Amino acid sequence: MVTLLIDMDGVLTRDKEFNLFEGAREFIDFLKKRGVPFRIVSNNSTRPPGMIVEKLRQRGLPVEEGDFVSPVGILPKYLRREGISSVFVIGTPMLRDFLAGEGFSVREDHKVDAVVIGQDKEVDFKKLKTATSAVFLEGARIVPVNRSRIVKDSDGLYFPGAGSLARCVAEATNYEGELPNLGKPSPEFISLALEGLPRDEVYLISDDVYTDLMGARELGIKTVFMTTGKYPREELKRAGFEPDFVFDSLGELREAVERWLSS
Repeated sequence: MVTLLIDMDGVLTRDKEFNLFEGAREFIDFLKKRGVPFRIVSNNSTRPPGMIVEKLRQRGLPVEEGDFVSPVGILPKYLRREGISSVFVIGTPMLRDFLAGEGFSVREDHKVDAVVIGQDKEVDFKKLKTATSAVFLEGARIVPVNRSRIVKDSDGLYFPGAGSLARCVAEATNYEGELPNLGKPSPEFISLALEGLPRDEVYLISDDVYTDLMGARELGIKTVFMTTGKYPREELKRAGFEPDFVFDSLGELREAVERWLSS
């Protein structure tokens, strides 16, 4: 049985406003009608999973909350497991509110147990100073929501991902702790994404060569690179990586899925 883990950004959605690629609605409809097991997986760290699903539904994508997994949903469990109760957050107000709603003390100063780092388009000197001080002076843990290196913005330009910001703070403070990977394709994330789904033949479909596909291969998952997102086809050569499949559109992907189902 074929099971699909489908990246959201760059595969189903074209920008940070959740506008869909042509054929996205039809592709998900096709999977549901054919009974193909799937989950939409995203490293989006800006808001809780339920809010993202609602945005996708507003755009016309026929998905339920159970169809979607993101590292923000894993984050509270990880923090509790590690004994972390107070945090400074580099991230959106929605991420801060979510953590506060989960019972964590979300502070604006450096006297915290951990620095949580997500995507933040308003990151500034003050935030970096507070985060660095928390780690250097208080021994705070660094917890990136995901380890994404680079993010493509809606205008076609790029900015550092949460993983890059986390490594920046770690470098500045000579941090010796591990930077956890709560996002795809960490084993914890993939295990949650596949919960209740067949694991005989799993495909990860993504536009991210480095964060997603390389890690997926290490877990024995088949890799599908989509050229519709942050990296062109030429990036594969620079990365020295050859995925199992490469497609230029959701239409091509759908045709391939039909072949996989009939083989």
